Amino acid sequence: MGSILGGAFGLLRERPGAVVIWAVTYCVGSLAISLIMGLLMFGTVMPASADAGAALSVWAGPMFSLMLLLYLCLLLLVVVLMNAVFRAMLRPQEGGFAFMRLGMDEFRMLGLVVLVCVGVFAAVLIGELLLLLLITIIGFALGTGAIAGAISVVLALAFLCAMVWLEVRISLIFPLSFHRRRMSLDAAWELTRGRFWLLFACYFLIGLIFAVATGIVMWAVMGEYFVALIQANGDQEQMRLAAEAFAAKQFAMPLAAKILFGVVGAVFFAVGLALGPGLLASATRELLGDESEAAVFAAESDGSVMD
Repeated sequence: MGSILGGAFGLLRERPGAVVIWAVTYCVGSLAISLIMGLLMFGTVMPASADAGAALSVWAGPMFSLMLLLYLCLLLLVVVLMNAVFRAMLRPQEGGFAFMRLGMDEFRMLGLVVLVCVGVFAAVLIGELLLLLLITIIGFALGTGAIAGAISVVLALAFLCAMVWLEVRISLIFPLSFHRRRMSLDAAWELTRGRFWLLFACYFLIGLIFAVATGIVMWAVMGEYFVALIQANGDQEQMRLAAEAFAAKQFAMPLAAKILFGVVGAVFFAVGLALGPGLLASATRELLGDESEAAVFAAESDGSVMD
């Protein structure tokens, strides 16, 4: 676990220039795409807002395709940066400008990301429907007493644990597919066999660090707003006034403060990129570090091993 975490943190220490370039690239690219989206929405949707039918026809036509293309461009930008992290840790000899490229590795990873997202969404949806059906049946059989409630809670926790277990087991599919230059769901499943608790501990520690850091930053930025919401005690009028006061304060914020918050956001993204995909790449590299296992994966890659 120390070597996996050390590899992720080592990326920040060994390649700080690349990490900064990744953060700047994401900030500039996402800002440009967001501005284009805003211009399209303001210029197309706002004039037609009085006519719901016209607005619907606009979004059902070429505008929908254009917005979908922009979202895919944003996803491709994230994939390029994610692959840059994988390349820096798994294939550093390829080099490049901050290890960023746009080639078959990136388009393969884009397709894999879409497939995994669709697959996980379908699995979660089906699982939730089955869980709801089972809880409903238990409710009809046992009524609404404490026993039925306890069983429902246990089933919900079991479903949550199953989802966490599944996500951890397939978590290395992205760096391993990048490493082998082909989609490798089965290989990722085998690589994580017997290593669930090791990987879960690494992910939990990194997630805890980010949760604490995010909470500190959010409290520094929105602490007064949170206190006002608590003091409102559910009063809708007071909550509305608190939201308006917070928005007015943000609007009146000096330019220097806005730039500072932008820099802090960029730093958070850079660290998250290094400790997110970086952790996955570090885990893949360490788990493939065993000579016999690495030899099997290399032989599979060139087709010399069929089983």
